[in-house]
Amino acid sequence: MNLTITTSGEGPLVCLSLTGRLGAATTGLVYDAVLAALRADTVQDVDLDLASVTRFDPAATSILVACHRAVHVRGGILRLVNIPPAVRRQLFTAGLLGLLDGDSNTAQAPAQPG
Repeated sequence: MNLTITTSGEGPLVCLSLTGRLGAATTGLVYDAVLAALRADTVQDVDLDLASVTRFDPAATSILVACHRAVHVRGGILRLVNIPPAVRRQLFTAGLLGLLDGDSNTAQAPAQPG
């Protein structure tokens, strides 16, 4: 389990910055961090900053959907920001890019590596 989660912000928007591997062994940490952020009465929206994610296991997509649902139930929005290209491709392939992508409003196919 090599994942660190750093929380920043307060009020209606909290950002959780993920550093390390996001996979089957660490998805529970992400879900727990999102739920912990939502316990604050003032938090409505959650950004997951993936800039420092070094590995993204396909199993991680299901936890991102679960996090999206948890935030949505509270009337908020979960956004993925600073998505690395390899993760963007996996989310696009899974049909989740338009649902979770906070970097843009379109779910266009990511550029292929050159």
